[in-house]
Formats: sequence, C-alpha cells, structure tokens
Amino acid sequence: MSRPSFSILLPSRNRLELLKHAIDSVLAQNEGNLEIIISDNASSEDYIGYIRTITSVPIRYIRGDAPISVTDNWNRALKAATGDYIVMLGDDDALTPGFIQKMSDIIEDHTHPDVVYCMAYHYAYPDVLPDQAAGYLCTVNNSSLFDESPAAYLLDMHKARQLAKQALRFRHLISFNAQHFIWRREFIERNRSGSAFFQSPYPDFFASFLTFLAAEKIVVTPTPEIIIGISKHSFGFFHANDKEEEGFREFFGESVPETALAAESDEILRALRHPGTGHYRNWLIAALYIKRYFADSIDLHIDLRRYRRIQIFELAQSSAYKKTLSRHFFRQNMKNFDTRDLRYAERLLWAFAMLDRVKTLPRPMVVYGVRELLNIHHPPKIYQHDIGNHENIMDAFHWLEKNR
Repeated sequence: MSRPSFSILLPSRNRLELLKHAIDSVLAQNEGNLEIIISDNASSEDYIGYIRTITSVPIRYIRGDAPISVTDNWNRALKAATGDYIVMLGDDDALTPGFIQKMSDIIEDHTHPDVVYCMAYHYAYPDVLPDQAAGYLCTVNNSSLFDESPAAYLLDMHKARQLAKQALRFRHLISFNAQHFIWRREFIERNRSGSAFFQSPYPDFFASFLTFLAAEKIVVTPTPEIIIGISKHSFGFFHANDKEEEGFREFFGESVPETALAAESDEILRALRHPGTGHYRNWLIAALYIKRYFADSIDLHIDLRRYRRIQIFELAQSSAYKKTLSRHFFRQNMKNFDTRDLRYAERLLWAFAMLDRVKTLPRPMVVYGVRELLNIHHPPKIYQHDIGNHENIMDAFHWLEKNR
C-alpha cells in the first residue's frame, strides 16, 4: 500500500459518542488517501467494537492499559502515523466538508509547505455554555494573519518568528489550538530531535510556538477549514463554567519539573509558584519548555513581569468581582508581592470592588471588556451562523455541506 497523504490523529478517553462524530466527518470526505489513528487512553467504553464496523478507511487503533497524560497520548498517536501530513483532530472536533481535497490542493499549489495554518469554526453543543444554552456554530477570525489575503498565501518568516516571540510575552496573536495546523511529517521529524514533538501540559501551545519559530514555509489559509467542538466533556466547558480546577484534574494531571525548568533562576521559580489560574501557568510552562528546547540556537525572552501582572489581574477579578475566591486568600498572597506588583494589586482590587457595585452592567461583558485592557488576545471577529435545531457537531457539518 502507498503511504497515506494524511494521518488524522484522534487521541481519546471515554468519549466514544463524540469520537463517532469526529470519525463520521472523516468518512464523509469525498477525496483523499488517508488513515485514522485512534490512541485510546485506557477507556472503559467499547472502542474496539465500534472500530470493527468501519471498513472504508484504514484505522490504526492503539490502546494503553493505564491512563497516561494528554501530552503522552498525543505523542503516542503521532508515533503511529505514517501519512505525509498530520492533522490533530480532537475527538470532539470535526473536519469540514471537502477538507481533504482543499488541503491537498493548497499543499500542491504551494509545493509541499512545512505547515498549513487555517482559520476555524467553533461549534458549541447545546447546554454547554451558560450564556448561550442553545449552542452555536461560529466562524472565528482570531488572528490578523487571516485578514492579509482573501486566498491562501505564504507567510513571511520574519513575521512568523515575531508572532512566536510575542506568545512568550503572553500575547495571543495567533491561535495555539492544534486543530488550526496541518503539519508535514518531515517537519515534525526534523524538529523533535529525539524528543517528543508535543511537550508540556499544554502540548498544542508548545507545538504552535515551535512551529512559528522553526518552520521555513507556512501557508496561511484565511478561511475556516476545521470545526473545533465544545462539549460537556471538553476542557472548554469547565473553563466557561468556572470549574477550571475540576477541568485541570480531568485533563492536565501530569507533574511539572519546576526546578529543571527554572534552570537555577529564582525569578522563574517564583513565577511558577505564583498564585493564579492554571491556564496562564500552563502557558508559562509551555513557554519555558520552548526556551529550553531552543537554548542552544535562539535566545528567547519570557516576560515574567507581564505574567505576574496577568495572574494578579485574574486573582483580583475572582476575589472582588466574580466572588469565586476569598478576599482573605488574595490579601494573604499579596504579602509576597514586590512593591510595584503590590501597588498594582491594590488598584485592581479597588477597581473591581467599584465595578461590583454597578448593577446595571451585564457582568460577563464587564469581565470581558476589562480583560481586553491587558491586550492579551487579538480582538476576534466572530460570525454566528443560524443552523437551526442541532444536537451534535455533525449537524453543523451537514449545514456547511449545504450552505458553505
């Protein structure tokens, strides 16, 4: 058999119903020489019984007897892949109609780039997001790269490097989700140098930083080509419903070698132990893994002061406005801040206490608007599509078949 053009990676654990939809979106592709790699992370559900029913596409099924970390499961799926290009498709995500054919054309037109970087749709299942219980399908334009040309184009490499370096300064100017990337396997092999391509508790953050720092040829596709799903079994559900700690226990339980990452820097070690949200801490950890990865070739700067300020912002907001954190806990931790950070924390605490007294403003929009002042994310342009009644991500897929 010839080598497949695409390997579709599907790491999964006890989410068989979601996995079926993801695979349905692959089986519905009308073109393409591809394979599916399922890395089953010690599920109790009958994956193999379902997989035996599929005969139209080659499937490689790998199962571990004991659970491993999300990152290790991603690497296990990647190791089994034989295709020329790699697509990391979460089991709650879906390909768009015609994805394989369109990616094949773009890859051929641009003479086999290292990476194709695409815009994405977001699909929320019903009863997942508290402020949008009906769910939705949206086009999410979340990077200035998607505004530079109406057609696929070759990204300037100097700009790519700058965007990666901005990510280490905690500026989210490109999307870090793995689903936005189609990697050439040769690029992955060149850049793991005996180590894993996916590293840190946030493997997609690490891989996106690595890609924009090391790839020699990135093609940007300014149209949505994949559907990123948010279900009750997604980390996005826990994040949106103020259950971050529960989500981290479910998805990101691996230990982090703090001392090794700090590399004898007290400032880094203090940053790693700074109170705040797990999300930004994992962003910092991914940045530290990248700094270590490129230690012999690129001098990378991680903005630890900005990291502390973002974490203090999150603590003050949670304490004085969202009321998910006690004021006593916040003030206890303020004792360990340096003088400038302490003044910043006091001002934030006062500001959020004042905002909390204004009862006429919609609270989710206040949180969103004030956080925008930190200039962390590129302001997204979001276009919602009326897809009618829907139950799962394949309803969005079929709507796109008729309307895209």
